[in-house]
Amino acid sequence: MWNMNTRTPEDISAEQRSLLAADIAAIEEISSVAGKRDLGPMSRIPEDSEIEYCGPGFNEQTVRVRWHGKFYFVFREDVSSPRRRPAASCACC
Repeated sequence: MWNMNTRTPEDISAEQRSLLAADIAAIEEISSVAGKRDLGPMSRIPEDSEIEYCGPGFNEQTVRVRWHGKFYFVFREDVSSPRRRPAASCACC
């Protein structure tokens, strides 16, 4: 099990949103029978998806994000590289 209160990555701030410029690998966060958080299956979040940064991941190489109402852990290098682009401020942009 990991500590969700570890230090926040300095280059990715919580509550920030962005659009992905490429597909990225993601590990879904699931609740166990005992109500604790656990790592779920490995999946992908597709290009042009809007994600919301929700804080640190389970280690220093990951960050926690929300996509379509579910929480995932993604690799920091996948979302902190120049491939990431800011989300539009309105639906028309």
